[in-house]
Amino acid sequence: MIIDVAAGLFATVGLRRTTMETIAAAAGRGRRTVYMYFRNKAQIYDAVVEKEIRQITGPLSSLARSDGELGTVIHRYGEERMQLLGDLIMRNPLLMKDFSQGHSRIEKLRDKLQKAEMQILIPLFRRHLPETEVSGKISPEDCAGLYLGMLRGNDRLLTKTDGLSEAIRLSSISSWLLLRAISGS
Repeated sequence: MIIDVAAGLFATVGLRRTTMETIAAAAGRGRRTVYMYFRNKAQIYDAVVEKEIRQITGPLSSLARSDGELGTVIHRYGEERMQLLGDLIMRNPLLMKDFSQGHSRIEKLRDKLQKAEMQILIPLFRRHLPETEVSGKISPEDCAGLYLGMLRGNDRLLTKTDGLSEAIRLSSISSWLLLRAISGS
């Protein structure tokens, strides 16, 4: 409950103006109760970030483990990823401001998310890469890194009005380009 309350405060009031005291008050708990679970606000923020990452990577992981054809899976992965990031920005509108300013806090979140996504994508490409002619030239790690790099390049579009549809469109192109490279055509 403390994490959910803190997430709401971070989203509406901002990280800087949210204190351990405001978290405790909004949670209807005493400050000591909050300190029993978390040493400081930074620890609560990290817990909020971890929860947000799980909300994004959970559906993506399920999709990547599905039995679908590689082209279908990575196409849907890109679309779903953009939608989930768009949902995160809707839940936390202050992220949009931090994101557009390249705030270091957002970069840390993006780095954690990238590591989690690489753990999702490498096994996906490992399962499907041996089926191609170029498997000796391109590793699953290469494919995962390239694909994720292309997708991440479109993340800033989510900060613009109607940017979600453009980000989804470009994620489809990214999937298509990677599939062409893998197939060698």
